[in-house]
Amino acid sequence: MCRLEVTAKALEQELLRRPAIPVRSPVLVECDSLAYLTITREGAEAERPFRLGAAAYGPRAEELARDLVAHIDAWGSDRLAVPRMTITPVGWASTAGHVIGKPESRITLTY
Repeated sequence: MCRLEVTAKALEQELLRRPAIPVRSPVLVECDSLAYLTITREGAEAERPFRLGAAAYGPRAEELARDLVAHIDAWGSDRLAVPRMTITPVGWASTAGHVIGKPESRITLTY
């Protein structure tokens, strides 16, 4: 996970789908593929005029977009949930959640 910055020139040329936050949109990157957060105006519901989604590019685009949308849906179903980050040494048993493996530790994110 990192942040994506899209220049005004790229947005003017419509080379890609508009990110939710052009100067700092969240993006998932894996090898030669990426997926980033998008926002579109729907206007169907007065209380929810915008919809969050994902745009993705590369060989693994579909999979990364599904992963990002799953995170959006999990957050959307309980917006008051407090994220939790647990860091344990590599040899310890993992708990349920999204695990980021590091050479010396595991970072587990749950919400």
